[in-house]
Amino acid sequence: MGAVLGLCSLSSWIPCLCGSAPCLLCGCCPSGNNSTITRLIYAFFLLLGVSVACVMLIPGMEEQLKKIPGFCDGQVNCDVLVGYKAVYRVCFGLAMFFLLFSLLMIKLVL
Repeated sequence: MGAVLGLCSLSSWIPCLCGSAPCLLCGCCPSGNNSTITRLIYAFFLLLGVSVACVMLIPGMEEQLKKIPGFCDGQVNCDVLVGYKAVYRVCFGLAMFFLLFSLLMIKLVL
């Protein structure tokens, strides 16, 4: 029952992230207009993706991941999660995210 209520409350936030006014940050920045807040959110997504990609290149990250119990056992190989291939995957995901949103904004009139 609680999971269903949590899912319903989470689904009510999704239109706010994709709508004209991201309501999650409007309370924090009431003086900024919607365009500025949206640009800040996209910049935050890009910064978050770049920082994750940088973490993937840290020497010794594979050994740290192997210390997490049950993380590298079974189907997941820790060699795949770190290194240049992981950076390529993160950057490809970011590129597809921004490409999708640029395609959604083609006929948008302010």
